Amino acid sequence: MKLHPAASPSPAPGAPPALPALRAATRGHHERLDRLIDLRRLRDARRYGRVLQVLDGFLAPWEASVAAALPPAWEAWLRKRSRRAFLQRDLGVLGLAAGHRPRPMPSLPTAGAAWGSVYVMEGSALGGQVITRSLADAGLRPDRGAAYFHGWGPATGAMWKEVRLLLDQQLADPDTLAQACAGACATFDALAFHLETALHERPPLA
Repeated sequence: MKLHPAASPSPAPGAPPALPALRAATRGHHERLDRLIDLRRLRDARRYGRVLQVLDGFLAPWEASVAAALPPAWEAWLRKRSRRAFLQRDLGVLGLAAGHRPRPMPSLPTAGAAWGSVYVMEGSALGGQVITRSLADAGLRPDRGAAYFHGWGPATGAMWKEVRLLLDQQLADPDTLAQACAGACATFDALAFHLETALHERPPLA
């Protein structure tokens, strides 16, 4: 599989896959976010709208931060995977205003940190497939306010497989993997903070 026109380095011999390390490092941070994006409560129209607005405000500066941290050769790849248009479509269907750009945003000082942040947001696309099925029970479908979580639909699994391969290639060095873990944690925390603020919640820590 040719992942990118700029040849990516192969993982070092014996290098462990990146995904288990990222999952282990971010488990508590991920659980904090999961408690906010609760499937049962997400069916409430008001809560759902606030979640969409937070995501809408978050994505634009997030995409800019990641693009600035990665080499320019990745810009087109990132642009093709953007789900901002889906969010804007949902807000329009539901008659909601665009989200305000929040502060703070996750710090992504290196390419490694940016790849960790990509892991978070690309993983959310995979999780969105589960959320989509739950939202359908509340009358929210891809053409009726749930385009963001549906995302790329059946193509999402293959796109996630590509990301996993890229993470193994880009994070084969232990120091870079450590930077990615820090960037992923910072991304989960920033997004959770903005959701807590918008929803007026402070879920208990795990």
